[in-house]
Amino acid sequence: MEADSKVEQAVLKLLDNYAKAYREKDLEGMLKLFVEDDDLVVIGTGFDEWVKGNEELRSGFERDLDQADSINVKFRNVTISSNGKVAWLSCHMNMDAKVDGNDIYLPGRLSAVVEERNNKWLFAHAHYSLPAEDQEEGKAYPEP
Repeated sequence: MEADSKVEQAVLKLLDNYAKAYREKDLEGMLKLFVEDDDLVVIGTGFDEWVKGNEELRSGFERDLDQADSINVKFRNVTISSNGKVAWLSCHMNMDAKVDGNDIYLPGRLSAVVEERNNKWLFAHAHYSLPAEDQEEGKAYPEP
């Protein structure tokens, strides 16, 4: 179910605010973009990056911000669908970071569920992943 233009614009603004908060290393700004629910789940690329609830979300973002000198997030190929006060999206989420003086590029993918609460769209679930480097294009599985 494709999102109407009002919902689409609101969700794109949420993504813009997320990228801005990361770029400015604004922890509180990042946290304000997520629902304050115990069952919030955010999944990152590390084995230990399965975050549940706002306390773990805070810790995860603190780690991201502490370990990078700079972070720049860009979204492309965004698809947004919605039904009422819930929308879901998928997109390419590329991150450029400087870590210990080294440039790092992460060509990731994001899927998320967002919810409108009190006239504000917030992330209710997010999953960021990186393509498997050892899986060749056209192959369903990595080589053993």
